[in-house]
Amino acid sequence: MIQIKLDLEKVFLVLFFGVFLLLGNGFLFGHRLQHDYPYAYLASDAFQHQTRAQGIKDAGSYKNEPSYIVMGVQNAVGYYPPALYHLGVILSYVSGLEVYDTIYFLVFFFAAVASLVMYFIIKQFNKNVALISLPVSLLVFSGGLYTGFAWGHWPTIASQFFLICVFWYSSRTDLNKSYIFLGIFTAATFMTHTSETVFAAIYLVLFFIASSIINKKIGLSLTKNFIFGAIIALIAVFHYLVIFRYVWGVRQTFEFAVSKTWDNPTMYLSDFKLLLLFMAAGIIFSLLSIRKSLVPALASISMIIIGNGNYFGFREKAFQLRFLWPVFLSFLIGFGIYQLLKFLIKEWKTSYSIVLSVAMAVLIITPAVPLMPHYRLLESSGLMDSLHWESFSWLAKNTEKGAKIYFFYGDIYSQDALLRNSKRMHYQITPEGMVDAIQKKEIRRVYDSELPGDGGGGGPYRKSFFSFGFGIDELPKDVRSPKQDICKFNYLVFDRAASQQAFAQYNLLVASELAKKEYIHPVFENNYVVILKNNNPGADCIEQRNF
Repeated sequence: MIQIKLDLEKVFLVLFFGVFLLLGNGFLFGHRLQHDYPYAYLASDAFQHQTRAQGIKDAGSYKNEPSYIVMGVQNAVGYYPPALYHLGVILSYVSGLEVYDTIYFLVFFFAAVASLVMYFIIKQFNKNVALISLPVSLLVFSGGLYTGFAWGHWPTIASQFFLICVFWYSSRTDLNKSYIFLGIFTAATFMTHTSETVFAAIYLVLFFIASSIINKKIGLSLTKNFIFGAIIALIAVFHYLVIFRYVWGVRQTFEFAVSKTWDNPTMYLSDFKLLLLFMAAGIIFSLLSIRKSLVPALASISMIIIGNGNYFGFREKAFQLRFLWPVFLSFLIGFGIYQLLKFLIKEWKTSYSIVLSVAMAVLIITPAVPLMPHYRLLESSGLMDSLHWESFSWLAKNTEKGAKIYFFYGDIYSQDALLRNSKRMHYQITPEGMVDAIQKKEIRRVYDSELPGDGGGGGPYRKSFFSFGFGIDELPKDVRSPKQDICKFNYLVFDRAASQQAFAQYNLLVASELAKKEYIHPVFENNYVVILKNNNPGADCIEQRNF
């Protein structure tokens, strides 16, 4: 008779991984991995990453930014850290799923695996502490932190996974040629979200100093390890490093400044509530046993300090680091709980840790428990809907590559990165311009408008390998003008419904006036959107009058 030995730890870890994804993206995705449109996207940044990844898939490489992302600039080099985009595209090819599903899923997957990597780091110190610490990671879906996923802070979350992998490397420097791991993980942080590379460097310096103090000598082998790892990382990132230096380093030079608040929901240490007491205890106990607990203790404490770096110079980068704070700080909470209970229970068994871990998970998931931070259920189909997605898909597939599109008011268009799904150069009316026209009861030819797009990198193009021009700066004044003549556009898009009925009525009024011209006619319409094609751009397409 075959006997199967059940490994409770492995079973527990598999169940935790499943629960993490269920709570993270299971409910949010409607328990589906495949959707008919970008589902549960709640802010412009999410669409920014989705459209850039889709552009890479469409082009087959990231040699250039799609022109519709950079305000119509042609031949702008791909200048964003590309790792997450490439992984999303690869998973799309492998799975057959759309990019908008795969790239979103990867962010939750990285967060789940990050919690498991942290578990194995802590396990090297104490398996019981690792088990107790694990459920704290579920708090990445608490309060304001969930917005990091739903609002599109995807690269920083993915990069923080690789940062945790750097922590893991420091716990296994005894491995043969471990510097290979250092090089790969450091390069991955840089190619995903570069600020985490700085945090990794800070941690590694602290690790080197602490190791030297504990061992009472300078670690020559560790020094060589760091040097070889740095060389590998430098070779791996060199191409993008040049772009980063001469694009981001020129356009958005970082300056240290104090920032007490952030315009995104976030987490503060006080939000840990009762767990903050255990965290304080964990700091004390870890310092008392620093020789054995060096890596998890140093990683956690350094992330507390850097996560509060907004008060001494790191601004929004410190706030971003807090998206995975529950994972970073789980060791301190778990260690504090374990050591305090050890005063009462002398003979500790692994089964106690598993039971305690399950109990903690239940307390975190149950929102009614006082004095505990808790998981927040988030269920939303997001900004996009099937009818709008149908209109964007039509524009992307049926309009000429050089066509220019003008969007009149739509409730969702304020999150303007979603307009990039048209895959064409586009403008939109400003809400203020719309209100002004309605209040003055005017049908106009020229409206207050904006040219949406990603201007942060300036639409860089290469003059030489180490020299760039900035295409956005060179756009003609009429292209950047806040006053746009709607008659010069090839396609005009109107929403039939809006939260303010007056906006929808005005949209339809202008559309009906345009359609009176024989060279302007509807080419697409559904219950929500009407698209008109102007076959004679530049002609006098509308009578300016009062209504």
